[in-house]
Amino acid sequence: MNLPDSPYFQSPAATISHVSALPTSGYIRLDWQPVASTPAELRAIYEQAFQAMRQHNTPSLMTVHNNRPPLPAEIQGWLGEVWVPRAIRELGFGRCAVVEVNPPQSRQVVHTVTAALEEPLEYQFFSTPEAADAWLRS
Repeated sequence: MNLPDSPYFQSPAATISHVSALPTSGYIRLDWQPVASTPAELRAIYEQAFQAMRQHNTPSLMTVHNNRPPLPAEIQGWLGEVWVPRAIRELGFGRCAVVEVNPPQSRQVVHTVTAALEEPLEYQFFSTPEAADAWLRS
């Protein structure tokens, strides 16, 4: 597995880094912590991930939930209606690996976020970052 580069962004709730994965442009890795965040903080984290994807010219994201508190419905709606469609349109966002120790919770959120998308987004769930890394590099 490729290791993340130095962090692009850090907060108490999340760390964002780029993972070089030749021959592709790699992917952005979003590591969450079990820290409650306000909707404004969550939007800011996702905006940082968006900027990291732009800077590193990558359409791929790994999100490692690490027992992250559930996303408020307001943020789920914003992700599905604003963030993901914008990332698909502007960045070519096309692959998302979700690493979750509690898959039912994550699966429901991801299905809620992706339900209204007009453009396809390929995503899969994994129990380890190593498995997610292998899929993103394939």
